[in-house]
Amino acid sequence: MTNRPFAALTLALLLAACDNPVADHRGDAEAAFASQNYFAARDAAQQALRDNPDDAAALEIMARAQVAMGQGRDALLTLDRLANLGAAVADETLLRAEASLQAGDTREAVNLLANDQSAEAWRLRALAASQDGDEAEMLAAFAKGREAEGDKYKLIVAEASWYLTQGNADAARALVTQAQKAAPGRVETLFVTARLAQLDEDTELASRAYLGILDITPLDRPALLGAISEMGKLGRIDLLRPLVARGLEAYPNDVEFIFLDARVKAEDGKWAAVRDELQKHESAIAGYPDARGLYGEALRRLGQFELARAQLAPVFRLTPDDQSVRRSYAEVLLETGDKDEARRVIEPLANSPEGTAEDRALLAKAS
Repeated sequence: MTNRPFAALTLALLLAACDNPVADHRGDAEAAFASQNYFAARDAAQQALRDNPDDAAALEIMARAQVAMGQGRDALLTLDRLANLGAAVADETLLRAEASLQAGDTREAVNLLANDQSAEAWRLRALAASQDGDEAEMLAAFAKGREAEGDKYKLIVAEASWYLTQGNADAARALVTQAQKAAPGRVETLFVTARLAQLDEDTELASRAYLGILDITPLDRPALLGAISEMGKLGRIDLLRPLVARGLEAYPNDVEFIFLDARVKAEDGKWAAVRDELQKHESAIAGYPDARGLYGEALRRLGQFELARAQLAPVFRLTPDDQSVRRSYAEVLLETGDKDEARRVIEPLANSPEGTAEDRALLAKAS
């Protein structure tokens, strides 16, 4: 016997869900943004806007997600769409200023901030000064921001990030500690924690912090690259592989992930696959010495010595201190019959304390 009231209720719920797609997508966007998964927030907001292009709430979420992801030009266009709808955004001036900075327009950003003396405005002034190369003005802005009204969390993280970029762990340490106390689980805190740990050569802590970011926002490019780097230092190729695959899927034309995928193939001894992948992206890797060097090594391993020499010669000129490049280039020179040049290349390494038996054997062949 059919339960007609239950069936009717189920049908009504299904129809209601079909009639209200915008609220679902917007709710997904709000939830994703709140959890700092800005990629998901942007995508869900875009879906909501496909259903209703005039959804001001979805536009605001998308603008905020775009700024959080550093997509300033896109954020400015989204904010313009909001303005055309007559929708008010409480901190629109700050959002526009940050988006303008990301778009490279420091003058516009500073002009927008003219009447704002909050800590957040001073953070943005500091970033503007940094972009203009005015370190003294930047540090002064950070100092004024610490004395200003308003939430100082982003300012503390920004100042810590600057010191970390300079390699000044001691100056950053107290600021990182403040961020950890204020918001231990936020993506920004995890980033400065990871970068400080890298300067401290604490690979375990750095890897945990980067993986913590990826738990929140799985496609964050800097976190993927950071986690892969730290896993490599730990020798955890098993954990590194899925991160490389994730990065390549999310950023298929990104030379960093193309190179890392080729490195994984090289680790497995799949030199033909290394060659094929890098050959497919030959123009993209032309200005990327590590990838080009790996391409040359793959060609050498496959016996394509003339082609290998063409790749390794410019890499050697750019990175003469790279021992593996120097060694690989010397081997290719020997294979192509240029013993004099091979000797010139390998002799400094073979006669140095870092020289190996392999280097000395190469020198003997070239002599």
